[in-house]
Amino acid sequence: MTSQQEHAEHHEQRPSPRLASLVDAVVGYRLTGFPAGVHIGMPSSTVTLVIPFDDGLTLSDPGRPVPHRFDSVLAGLATGPTRIHHDGNQHGIQLALRPGAVRALFGVRAAELAEGSFELQDVMGAGVADLRDQLHETDSWSRRFDLVERSLLARLREPRAPAPELAEAWRLIGASQGAAPIRDVAQVVGWSMRRLQQQFRAELGVTPKAAARVRRFERSVALVSSGRMPLTDVALRCGWSDHAHMNRDWRALAGTSPTRWRADFALGALLPAPGACFSGPTWGRLKPVTGGGSGR
Repeated sequence: MTSQQEHAEHHEQRPSPRLASLVDAVVGYRLTGFPAGVHIGMPSSTVTLVIPFDDGLTLSDPGRPVPHRFDSVLAGLATGPTRIHHDGNQHGIQLALRPGAVRALFGVRAAELAEGSFELQDVMGAGVADLRDQLHETDSWSRRFDLVERSLLARLREPRAPAPELAEAWRLIGASQGAAPIRDVAQVVGWSMRRLQQQFRAELGVTPKAAARVRRFERSVALVSSGRMPLTDVALRCGWSDHAHMNRDWRALAGTSPTRWRADFALGALLPAPGACFSGPTWGRLKPVTGGGSGR
C-alpha cells in the first residue's frame, strides 16, 4: 500500500494494425513520490524502447557498471539485468518490440543491439529530439501514443526476411515458454545444432539455449510477482528441477533471488516489465494493409 504522496499510473495502448505484428504492447507510466533507489530491468524476449518525459534514464549493467544517462533508450535482447537508477519519479512510454521489428524499423539486426543499451537518437536519428519535444507538449496519453506510433510508422520498411527455419525455431521456443529441448527444436526445423546456434547468434545475438532460459525466466517473473504461489511450485511449473535451480538462474539473469526481488523491489510491480507483461512468441513480420500504405 502506497502513502498519500506516492502516485502511480499505468496506461496500455493496443498497437495499430500495421504495427501489431511487430510491437507486443505500448505502455505509458508515471510514478511520483517513491523512495529513490535502483529498479531491476529484467531480461526479456523483446527489444525494449523507452522514451522518458522527464530527465532521461540512468542505467548500468554488467557490461557498463558505471551508471550512464540516456535521453531515450533502445535496449537489445539480454541475458543479464539492467539497473535503472531513479530518484523515485519516473514518467514515460515503453514499447516491447519483437525481434523482427528491429530490421523493419531501424534497418539493423537484433544482434547488433544484444546485451546493450543504446541512445535512441543514435539509431533513429535527430527526429527523436523532435518527438520528445512533442510528447512534452501534451498531457494526453492517447495523443502521446499516437505521436510515437506515427514516428515508427514513418520508418517502417519491408526488411529482408530471416530464414524461415530461424523464425520457426524462435516461435517453438516461445510457444513452449522455454521448455522445448533445443535439440528437438533443431530437429523440427531441419537444422543441425551448430547451424541453429550460428543463426541465432548472427541474427539475435543470443544462443537458442539462452533464449529458452529467458523465456522460462519470463514466465516465472509473472508468477513470482503475483505472490500467490510458493516459490518451489513456481520453479516446478516453469521447468526448473527445484527451487535451488531457479535461484541460480534468477541470480544470473536478474542479479537477485526471487525471494529478495519479491520483498525488496515492490516498485518493479508498478513499472512496465517486458518479461511479465508482454509475450510475443512469433518473430514479427509486416502485415498486409488495405487502402494504401507501403506495408505488405
